[in-house]
Amino acid sequence: MENLVFLSLLLLVLLSPFSSANDILGFSSNPKFPKSQAEKLIRELNLFPKDAEPVNAVGRESPKSLVETRLRFPGIDYSDASVSVEDLGHHAGYYKIKHSSAARMFYLFFESRDNRKDPVVIWLTGGPGCSSELAVFYENGPFTIAKNLSLLWNEFGWDKVSNLLYVDQPIGTGFSYSSDKHDIRHNEEGVSNDLYDFLQAFFEEHPQFADNDFYITGESYAGHYIPAFAARVHRGNKAKEGIHIKLKGFAIGNGLTDPQIQYKAYTDYALDMGIIQKPDYDRINKVLPVCEMAIRLCGTDGTISCMASYFVCNTIFSSIMAIAGDANYYDIRKKCEGSLCYDFSNMERFLNQRSVRDALGVGDIDFVSCSPTVYQAMLMDWMRNLEVGIPALLEDEVKLLVYAGEYDLICNWLGNSRWVHAMKWSGQKDFQASLEIPFEVRDSHAGLVKSYGPLTFLKVHDAGHMVPMDQPEASLEMLKRWMEGKLVEGQDESEEPEKLVAQMPSLNPKFPTLQAEKLIRELNLFPKDAEAVNGMDWEGESTKKLVERRLRFPGIDYSDASVKDLSQHAGYYKLRHSLAARMFYLFFESRDSRKDPVVIWLTGGPGCGSELALFYENGPFTIAANMSLMWNDWGWDKISNLLYVDQPIGTGFSYSSDLRDIRHNEEAISNDLFDFLQAFFEEHPLFTNNDFYIAGESYAGHYIPALAARIHRGNKAKGGIHINLKGFAIGNGLTNPQIQYKAYTDYALEMGMIEKTDYDRINKVLPVCEMAIKLCGTDGTISCMASYFVCNSIFSKIMALSGDTNYYDIRKTCEGSLCYDFSNMEKFLNQKPVRAALGVGDIEFVPCSPAVYQALLMDWMRNLEVGIPDLLEDGIKLLVYAGEYDLICNWLGNSRWVHAMEWGGQLEFQAAPEVPFVIGDSKAGLMKIHGPLTFLKVHDAGHMVPMDQPRVALEMLKRWFENKLPENTPAESKEPEKRVAQM
Repeated sequence: MENLVFLSLLLLVLLSPFSSANDILGFSSNPKFPKSQAEKLIRELNLFPKDAEPVNAVGRESPKSLVETRLRFPGIDYSDASVSVEDLGHHAGYYKIKHSSAARMFYLFFESRDNRKDPVVIWLTGGPGCSSELAVFYENGPFTIAKNLSLLWNEFGWDKVSNLLYVDQPIGTGFSYSSDKHDIRHNEEGVSNDLYDFLQAFFEEHPQFADNDFYITGESYAGHYIPAFAARVHRGNKAKEGIHIKLKGFAIGNGLTDPQIQYKAYTDYALDMGIIQKPDYDRINKVLPVCEMAIRLCGTDGTISCMASYFVCNTIFSSIMAIAGDANYYDIRKKCEGSLCYDFSNMERFLNQRSVRDALGVGDIDFVSCSPTVYQAMLMDWMRNLEVGIPALLEDEVKLLVYAGEYDLICNWLGNSRWVHAMKWSGQKDFQASLEIPFEVRDSHAGLVKSYGPLTFLKVHDAGHMVPMDQPEASLEMLKRWMEGKLVEGQDESEEPEKLVAQMPSLNPKFPTLQAEKLIRELNLFPKDAEAVNGMDWEGESTKKLVERRLRFPGIDYSDASVKDLSQHAGYYKLRHSLAARMFYLFFESRDSRKDPVVIWLTGGPGCGSELALFYENGPFTIAANMSLMWNDWGWDKISNLLYVDQPIGTGFSYSSDLRDIRHNEEAISNDLFDFLQAFFEEHPLFTNNDFYIAGESYAGHYIPALAARIHRGNKAKGGIHINLKGFAIGNGLTNPQIQYKAYTDYALEMGMIEKTDYDRINKVLPVCEMAIKLCGTDGTISCMASYFVCNSIFSKIMALSGDTNYYDIRKTCEGSLCYDFSNMEKFLNQKPVRAALGVGDIEFVPCSPAVYQALLMDWMRNLEVGIPDLLEDGIKLLVYAGEYDLICNWLGNSRWVHAMEWGGQLEFQAAPEVPFVIGDSKAGLMKIHGPLTFLKVHDAGHMVPMDQPRVALEMLKRWFENKLPENTPAESKEPEKRVAQM
């Protein structure tokens, strides 16, 4: 299964800068390590150090597993009475890693400036592959580095309240090294075992600290290291392995812990902070479903699927940064300067001084600030979920503090908050219900803290990724109070959440504002108005399936004699097979006769509201520049009773308050629509006997055949009200992807969008695309999502060559997220008088929902042509029409699948001639007809035929109803030979 899923994901790996698996890990395929490679490894990983016996100050070849030297940095005043450090123990050492061939782990240990009985705190820097010295000199260590490379005491160093231990890990980081590539670590098991073995050796060397409380802290990628290490220590304690370590808690600062949740927060955070705009948000979010799927497959095993997920998911971050420019992704208030977005060059210069090297006892080993080789070696570990081991620690009262600076993007507070809230443990509900309390430091509002039992989350104000650097006093106070169980000053963390709620009654902890706004924006979940449809009477939990109101749009003149008695309706249907879903619809009775056919229109997307068609294509109205409505001379309500539905749930004004109501396939969607139609005709029995047609465009090429088949099946089974289905029409639709995706390059070449060399290059992916779609078939399995990403690379490559071409109409330039300016519709629908007329309350209109789009990714590549032949055999008509200038669902691909479809009249349809579609004296298109099947290529139109050619679209519908698509000729009844004779 995994091989099927990653047909597409592995393409990203193959296209990465690495040419082989060995290259990804940073190793040469040459086992003899030529000189150039050796130099590269010295630079990046401290393999084969220049000094063959590097640790000359501490005697590396000692039989002891850990050797260290008393540390006295040159230039620091150790006699300063104000810091009481005359006899302070500072140590630098190397640990000979137990389970390794030749690895040595470097560490620094600073005894507490206050009391040796203070807790022992180990700090782990992230990266992966960044050295602990970054924290020592720029964050929470005893010293800071002045411009002249002298050291100054840090007033807020964490050694003021703890015995502080820094470790350069994994191997290859900082001053840690090996002379054997097999010592490189690739997962948390290897990393945490090394750290655990180091601690055993450390406490054996320093038995006076073995009974002290012990805490694990760190930031960034240490969001992986810390939980794994904490679990390893806890497991060792329970198994009574070696020295008992008094683990009391672990703290993760701006960490990466649960990628599945945190990667989904990137675009929300970036949008909320103004880094990206809504069109960017919608575009970037299209990759989220495959990212989420890939992370799930990665799980906790760290297999090759995890590496693929790394490459897929990090396109989200890189897309944001492409927009953000030179913003510092560690602190979005600043500019990125240098490879780490900060200037840490003073640290490297300081550590490369001979006097400093001698003090540290590191010989000639090169210092590596952040090792790209360690980074690459951990790629298969990156997307693993390290939250999974935390609940067991919490249940055993091992404390966890997750803190995050508010201006960090890369491991932002929002993603951290979400995984902490989503984590399942016995106190989850109590934690979720607890209130955010201000974190005060010296009368200053330093952050917001939320706590229950052993779990605490703290959002730190005015800080980026490195909280101890940006807010040193607040971070020291945070550590001190957390270790004492008093993060909320003057109040013990054990106080009941109800008391906290009473203190701040204006906040509702069960309904975070940000999450509510996100859900309203993306999917209309949990609408602002709890009863959503405040203009309609649901009578609480009314048993009515459908409620609607007579519609009168503000600003429209209904006094015209021809329309003054016209009935127009807006309503909601309470979906039968759902938990809390309501489907919004609009119904416009025919301007001519109520006996006209009933036509339901389905807009595509997937996830685009029907209002797009209503106001810009074939509805009764068009929107003027001043947002007033005007009657549409070519509205389809002139010849039919017209029904628009916002579907699937989450589209337009449709909504739910339960995520389980989101639809992922055509079976669910067609069942919802069938149930809606049953309720609609029950409410409007006057129209039950009218002819019924289904129409729509784009992704409705999926919806329409599925709904037609569902109605036909319901009619045959005599289930409910009989729907007088006569036909279905698909405009520029996606119906048979296997055939249609193969037409992209042919169409693009024919229309001059690409050259022959581009054509040949892009077509190389076609066999993989075709194979992937075949595996997808009609089942909508996980392989369908993989095929989506493989095949859409064809379209994206064409568009990369086409620049800002509008892929819905290649004659035009793409402007805005939908390539057209539909902003007037959004403004119009969000006016209070319009909302009141529609009865939608405070529900926010969603023109095209990214969440619905993503939910249907596994449905995208399914072949929906397969159900059509049975409908044709039973005499139900199909019209497939397509504007000639549309690329995305082009006429060529539609023509090909229609011609390739196997049914009783296939050969006759293929043999039928193309007949001009003439309106007045104009040739509006070319069509081909046999029996119930018609294909029409519409001239001078793009994707939205009723918008580009409104008169043509109305005439097309009228003649199709009347079986008179060739002008004045009942063409379907004539043999092809007679039509040929006429031309």
